[in-house]
Amino acid sequence: MGTVGWVVVIVLVVAGAVVWLMLRYPGGWRYAFSTQYAANRRDLDAARGKLRGLQHEAGRERATARSGVEAAERAHQDRVNQARAHLAWLRAPGRGVLRSSLGEHLRLYDHALEMTVDGRTVECPLHEVSIRDEYSRTAGHVYVVLPTGRQQMVIVSPEETPEAEVRKFVVAVFNAAADAKVSKAERQALVPQAEAELRDAIADTAAQEQARRRLAEVEARQKSDARIPRARQELDAARDRWQQLTGRRPE
Repeated sequence: MGTVGWVVVIVLVVAGAVVWLMLRYPGGWRYAFSTQYAANRRDLDAARGKLRGLQHEAGRERATARSGVEAAERAHQDRVNQARAHLAWLRAPGRGVLRSSLGEHLRLYDHALEMTVDGRTVECPLHEVSIRDEYSRTAGHVYVVLPTGRQQMVIVSPEETPEAEVRKFVVAVFNAAADAKVSKAERQALVPQAEAELRDAIADTAAQEQARRRLAEVEARQKSDARIPRARQELDAARDRWQQLTGRRPE
């Protein structure tokens, strides 16, 4: 920015400050700037500052109390959500993470076996399926017993997938299914406790109630606090004195 630009900026800043002071101390140039009326300006500023300080203090106290209520409500909701999510997981853990796969046909997850045969994909809970494999000279056959009791066969080409790889996958599914049965029983055993924890989490509103009482106490005390009304009266009196002096009433 060149010299002229800086001069323009300075002029604008000074002009803005002058206008602000003229509005703050209405009545004319001498009342806003003359040292003769400095005490009158200080009198008005003191009344303004006292009211502003009390209002700021009260607002900050109310905001703190409201923040306490909001924090208690969030903490309660977080606890309920966590308890509800834990209970939902115990009842239905989902398929989990992919652990192994056999070509494009079979995928083993933590809690599920996913099959894609004839363009159709089926996902079965791991604890409800069983699996076995058979081989001929030309192909491998993987049989999956579905939860309905029906069987689904997947044909594997030995040229594309070695027999050892197929057998390894089948063993992995067999063992994972056995583990899934145990895991399901363990989860089911924990459901009553998780249900109780969810009920306790929903019912435990003590922290929220305490925070709300604190807010109510703050609001009641501030409503009966005479300092702010008295400070408003003092500011009105200071405005009256300024108006008597200048003929103009300040904001």
